[in-house]
Amino acid sequence: MKFEEIEKYLCFNEQETNIYVPNEIFKDLQDNFKKTNHIPVAYCYYYLISWLYRYAKYGSFNIDNKKIKEILGYHQDSKGIDYIIKKNGILDLMDYTITTKNFPISWTFEDGLLKFDMLSDFDDDMQKTIKETKSRKFAIKFPVKAFHRTKESKDDNYEDGTFFEIDNTHLLPFEVFMFCMSKKEIGCTGFYLWSYLKMQNQIYSSGYDVPMRQLAIELGIPYNTMVDHLKALRQYNMVNAIHNQEYFCVILDDSKRKANTYITNEFELFNETPKEYEKMRIIEAREYIDLMKEEEEKKKMKMESVNITIEELPY
Repeated sequence: MKFEEIEKYLCFNEQETNIYVPNEIFKDLQDNFKKTNHIPVAYCYYYLISWLYRYAKYGSFNIDNKKIKEILGYHQDSKGIDYIIKKNGILDLMDYTITTKNFPISWTFEDGLLKFDMLSDFDDDMQKTIKETKSRKFAIKFPVKAFHRTKESKDDNYEDGTFFEIDNTHLLPFEVFMFCMSKKEIGCTGFYLWSYLKMQNQIYSSGYDVPMRQLAIELGIPYNTMVDHLKALRQYNMVNAIHNQEYFCVILDDSKRKANTYITNEFELFNETPKEYEKMRIIEAREYIDLMKEEEEKKKMKMESVNITIEELPY
């Protein structure tokens, strides 16, 4: 779907942009998924259903898992990710979501308190009227982590989730999500990657230093998949990479290898179309060997120039 189509369908306005996501979601997903290519999909699904709940979108229009699949880049009738999003699917079993027929109709934020008006809060006649606009089997996903971060707080019904407390979370504007979903070369994996780097940028304000292979490990996705999507993020100016070494060679000494520094850009700075970006210079092994010889010669000459004997010093 195009950005404008997603924006229009979801009735988005700029007052409904911010969603906080728990930092532990990256590890939790990796601990529970065998198919690594579906980790980004599960992340995006949880992000979207959190946004839908937070801004009470279920009361504004009809949206079900078929439409959510389409937004995430899948065919509506695709069954490939049903094991993630269905009732008692992986996200339910992880206690990240609960399948329910009760949903928010509206929300208010007064005196620092977020409150939802739920379907169950209305009388039977009003509930019947609202349900007439939905299918008989209509159900939504309750975003557990948005209300309760731990099993203990859930058991005690204590609201310490990301809708209420934002410690150890990362903030993601909804415009970025729509942008990623509208670009096939970015999609769920690109949003997952950008979100992880965004989280790290909120921890390390000067940028996140990480080798590319280590980044793939931290994300729990294949290296080549990560490289392809990182390239797309850089082409769309979603991420800047600062090269902390002059060149790269496959036989480069480990002591000379330095991780790139990654910085996520704000939505306003994104490119609408992919553009070239500055790449690190890559050299052949022979050229690297010649450069090392030249560097050694310079060091030798420098040492000789300062190796002055006592007798040569002026009185």
